[in-house]
Amino acid sequence: MTFTRLCRKFPIMNNIKWYFPVSLAETCSLLEKKNMVLHGGGTNLSGRELDQVEGIICLRKLELDYVKKDKDMIEMGAMSTYTDVVKELSALSPQHILVKTLKNAANTPCRNRITLGGSIAFVPKWSDLIGALLSLDARLILAGQNEGEVKLSDYLEKKELQEQTLIVAVRVKNTPHCSAHYRDVKTVNDMPLFTITTLLELEANVIKTARIYIVGTKERITHLCELESYLLGKSKDEIVDARVQDLVNVSIVGSRITDPEYMGIKAKIETTRAIMSALEAAV
Repeated sequence: MTFTRLCRKFPIMNNIKWYFPVSLAETCSLLEKKNMVLHGGGTNLSGRELDQVEGIICLRKLELDYVKKDKDMIEMGAMSTYTDVVKELSALSPQHILVKTLKNAANTPCRNRITLGGSIAFVPKWSDLIGALLSLDARLILAGQNEGEVKLSDYLEKKELQEQTLIVAVRVKNTPHCSAHYRDVKTVNDMPLFTITTLLELEANVIKTARIYIVGTKERITHLCELESYLLGKSKDEIVDARVQDLVNVSIVGSRITDPEYMGIKAKIETTRAIMSALEAAV
């Protein structure tokens, strides 16, 4: 790497000022400044250009690393790491979809660093988190330019909700469910080419609610609404594999994919397997 390219990738750090707020009010005030970047686990900073950044706001002193159950809701602070979530939710519900999705995400060092807030804010294509949160109809508590509680789906679709705004916490309903999560990887520590998250709620062995998301598609996140409608009211024995695959029409894209057609077929097959795996887990 040439000196010029090195300087462009790693600008002189003296030009960047670090801030360590101790309250949400102080953090929100700092967000009003230009060219500020939030720092949680720090995994996103390692791969981004910093030459336009004037300040980094470290969130470590805000005490947002918690997971708690309140009646029928689970609230997780934005600074909770993947490891924190797996540990705390395993005690509450070992088969929870977030336990299944995050326990094998990335590798151990990264799971110990990646925070919920950062992973939601930057939404990497390889995310193991987003599909699970969307399937749970997650809501976000925000502070800053946008205050209050919003649906995660709205936050992802509306860029204005992200501007000068801090994710404080994530809230999901604590409802019984059966689920499955598939990561398309070559080795355990690989970032997945795509993920499939399946969450089902049953009543007398019949599917009452279905939520299925594929992350890593051409649209980045694909919600399989037609497939969900097909599954409603059916038992395991009434589901026709061929029909499920007909309803999974996605394009898997990315620089690491050499055969998009094959990946599309694989998504069909693995979605079918994920549904059956979730149903078998409920027995």
